[in-house]
Amino acid sequence: MQKSREKVVEKIEEKDVDTGLPLSDITLESSKDILKEYAQKLILDKRASLASFFADPLIEVLQNNILFTVGSKMVAEEIKEESRKVKALFAEKGYLLDNLTCTVNAVEVNEYKLFTPKQQFDDMAKEFPLLADFESRFNLEIE
Repeated sequence: MQKSREKVVEKIEEKDVDTGLPLSDITLESSKDILKEYAQKLILDKRASLASFFADPLIEVLQNNILFTVGSKMVAEEIKEESRKVKALFAEKGYLLDNLTCTVNAVEVNEYKLFTPKQQFDDMAKEFPLLADFESRFNLEIE
């Protein structure tokens, strides 16, 4: 864990963030807010599929460590590749993120995330009722 803190401090110094202020401990709420912000950056970089895991994460926060639960090893590897940038963003916002780890649990993610196109459409239709009207008006079948 000491190495992780050193890396965060190095990133802070590289970004010229005011290091005179101590970094705060992260909370679940602050983590989700910062991860949503990071998701927006990924979308701008045309990485929307990965951004969806940051925008609505299934996470636990334990003593400045974030534990992601994802449905596949591929996603876990992508998140691990982004961990350095995520840690730097947390430091920029004044939070200390020691570690970002991923566990693969497809069952838990399936209960949390919507995967089928029909599930995704129904969820979007709740937010945008005109979609349901569009579906019925044009006799569309979402599978």
